[in-house]
Amino acid sequence: MLHFIYNPTAGGGRAEQARRAIEPRLKGIPHAFHPTRERGEASAIAGQLSADGADIIAMGGDGTLHEVLNGLADPARARLGLIPCGSGNDFAAAAGIPQDPVRALEIILRGEAKPTDYMECAGVRGINAIGTGIDVDILRRYARMKVLKGSAAYLASLILTVVAYRPKRFSEIVDGAAEPHEALIACAANGRSIGGGIPIAPKAEIDDGLLDVVIIDGIKKPAIPRAFVRLMRRRVLELKQTLFKRQSALSVRADAPMPIQIDGEIYENLPFDVKLIHGALRFYRP
Repeated sequence: MLHFIYNPTAGGGRAEQARRAIEPRLKGIPHAFHPTRERGEASAIAGQLSADGADIIAMGGDGTLHEVLNGLADPARARLGLIPCGSGNDFAAAAGIPQDPVRALEIILRGEAKPTDYMECAGVRGINAIGTGIDVDILRRYARMKVLKGSAAYLASLILTVVAYRPKRFSEIVDGAAEPHEALIACAANGRSIGGGIPIAPKAEIDDGLLDVVIIDGIKKPAIPRAFVRLMRRRVLELKQTLFKRQSALSVRADAPMPIQIDGEIYENLPFDVKLIHGALRFYRP
């Protein structure tokens, strides 16, 4: 049986539109829709449904997928799918899932749940990207936006944050030793983009058993706008200030409190200790 978990208001109502679009294709197929009404409810529903193993489909964006993933009783026992219909669909892009809800459903109905990597950070699961730095500041500014909505609000938040941002000081822990950085961003990526299409890790693969670690270090404030132009052109790894490596874990420490974002959700006072869980999630994808 297919269980669809969705927020009817997600993506400005796109999740509800997606439900109506796929329902005719589900005739004769056992299924149930589980609408959510408040933050955290998707996790609670996923926990109840996955206790004995189930096909669970998140309908929404990266935030809905994040909630569902964190609700799974055991990711290794569940089969997880995605109908992308949120304001940000970065993991869907990395997984090759089409934006059209009917085409996305066909992958679930005709395909198979393949071994897929996900991440853990101090007990919180993430599937797309975990980071700290300017990405957190952009998300905070976006949350405060009153006039603009959706992608326009995010773009405005990005531009305003780039103008005002000051690099953060922290240390990466490597073999027990602290390597200091004064960085624009530190990101451990399983997917390739953040913020609805910003290609922070353009070479990342979701099943290779490695994090793509991207740290933009030692960049002077006047050079930040130019660095973002490179970033948007998928050339961030060519920046001389970019430290790029592939590894199975990333630990970061700072003297001051350092909020982090996990799949676009901000967490306060959470240790930045990320490890990749290789192939333990069965995820419907091409």
